[in-house]
Amino acid sequence: MQSDTDINTEDKIALHIGGVVCSTWDDLSLDSDIGVPADAFSFSWFDAIQDALPDYIKSGSNCTVTCNGETVLTGILDRIGQSVGRTGLNTNLSGRDLAGQLIDCSAPIDAAANLSLSELIKRYVTGGDLASLPITLGQVSKDWLKGKTGVDIGETVWDVLSAAAQASGQYVWLSADGALMIGNPFDVAQPAIKPAFYLYNDDRYEQNNVLDADYQHDISNAFSTFEIVGQNAKGGNFKAKATSSRLPLKRHKVISDGRSDTQAEAEQFAQKALSDALLDSTDLTLSISGWTHNGQPWRTGWQVSFDSNVLPRALGDWVIYGRTLQLSRNNSKTTELRLKRREDWMQPVKYADLIKK
Repeated sequence: MQSDTDINTEDKIALHIGGVVCSTWDDLSLDSDIGVPADAFSFSWFDAIQDALPDYIKSGSNCTVTCNGETVLTGILDRIGQSVGRTGLNTNLSGRDLAGQLIDCSAPIDAAANLSLSELIKRYVTGGDLASLPITLGQVSKDWLKGKTGVDIGETVWDVLSAAAQASGQYVWLSADGALMIGNPFDVAQPAIKPAFYLYNDDRYEQNNVLDADYQHDISNAFSTFEIVGQNAKGGNFKAKATSSRLPLKRHKVISDGRSDTQAEAEQFAQKALSDALLDSTDLTLSISGWTHNGQPWRTGWQVSFDSNVLPRALGDWVIYGRTLQLSRNNSKTTELRLKRREDWMQPVKYADLIKK
């Protein structure tokens, strides 16, 4: 262990907690995924000599995780685990970013029928029981804070925030430094040089920079046509369709939906259902050496390219939907990148009747 002031920026992952820095690991996993609200970490060491964690550091402590000195997660230590076996003492520290607390805790039941996202943040995040968390509000459009939602019994704080953000057609997530972000999770700063991955088995093999690759295209939950049918609050019937020619056969899905108030909204919900299904149908997972690209830790939202004569179906441009920085005794430092096709992403449908004018 070292004090925060004694350590220099190094090419390693470090856990900063309670004024000390843990940076010697035998095994680690640092996960971030656009489809999963809370990023997670797990650090382990298998040598009792390294186990100098002060007694005052306990589960529930605030912490940050850095890679190359850059903050990649701000969160809470959920668990300290220790076990003794034939190989000696094993210690594991695991936790999640600050979104984990918003996911765990129920939102207080409020008498107000609808609260704007701005009001919800003030009552439940920067105020209330969770006010002690170091969560800040990122730079967002004021219009995106006007979306409103009610609070149902049993809903978590995260559920309520997400519903209000989606009312404005936006997503909500937490940045690496603990800022509550609202908008499009793919609208992030891109690296100066776009990452390019290669996997060949011919005379270009020396360009290979991928350890393992897995491509999946599964249409079992994808459809060529989504049809939305329903009735609005005034008794008006509506029907809307969204179609795609990308599937080799015609697959029709009908959804009963009462959220739409107009035909235009129904058409957007149909398009959203179609896009989400196509997004889920295609995956490319790459395992690569190291944790960084030109010194920057791998991040979700970055656009990358892939070229290969081994997996020709996977050629083209992708976006990082999820990434896991890993360390193990067998594989040393590696990163798993879970990629999606950027063109399949669609923001939530805006609820016109839940926007404060």
